[in-house]
Amino acid sequence: HELGNQRLSELMKKIKPVYYYLATLCWWAAIWTASSIPTNKLPSVNILGWDKLAHTGVYFVLALLVNKSIKLRGVSRKNTVWVYLILLATAALDEAHQAFIPGRQVTVWDFAANGTGLALGFLLLHLKHDKSR
Repeated sequence: HELGNQRLSELMKKIKPVYYYLATLCWWAAIWTASSIPTNKLPSVNILGWDKLAHTGVYFVLALLVNKSIKLRGVSRKNTVWVYLILLATAALDEAHQAFIPGRQVTVWDFAANGTGLALGFLLLHLKHDKSR
């Protein structure tokens, strides 16, 4: 019975990262899907700054998911910079593709808000890393 529990524990350790990778991919896909919806199909939100806060928050959640994957994979500090540069590039592409969506606009401010969310995640990753030394 104890051997069975040990094998189950080992199996769960192997499966757990897959959940984080899938969650990250699903969140990233959800961002792109949401930004592909024409604005005439979206509810109006007239709260000052809500849009930029939403951009920041959505990309911060993406960063947190990526951070967990980075930790699980043991990615080096140098390579985390590359990971985040790729994330920033996908945020730019997400903004750029909205030029082809009816009612959507491409703005540097939305990209800046996306980048802010990613930057907060990057800083959190490195602050936690420094404390663990």
